[in-house]
Amino acid sequence: MSGLARDLEELEREECLALLRSFTVGRVAIATSNGALLVVPVNYVVDGDVVVFRSDPGEKLARLHERPASFQIDFIDPYHRSGWSVLVQGIAYRAGASEVAHLDMVSWAGGDKPHWVRLVPEQITGRRLTPPDIPLDVRGYL
Repeated sequence: MSGLARDLEELEREECLALLRSFTVGRVAIATSNGALLVVPVNYVVDGDVVVFRSDPGEKLARLHERPASFQIDFIDPYHRSGWSVLVQGIAYRAGASEVAHLDMVSWAGGDKPHWVRLVPEQITGRRLTPPDIPLDVRGYL
């Protein structure tokens, strides 16, 4: 199966948004003070085209304030060696109460998570790796 051709398809923005809206956990990535990347899972909601999640105080929240950030979700089928990925790149900032009052989201990690973060996309991209077409064996057995 490894020698068969596969298709890597670019996803349209609307399909990326539909995938984002259909899932609830992703990974946010930000640069730390020493330049290393911090990548952490968060549960989230999508508000229009903005990714929104809750956070405790700490390095993640401090570094997200109006800085470039990335957010990624994916689905992988290891058996078929196929899947998809959506990447949101933009600017994240601590949201005010009026910006999130209409949202209902509880953090899966527990705790109060008093701070809301909005990641406003500058770019939303996605790709899908599809399994190859495997020729049908006309002999009729497996």
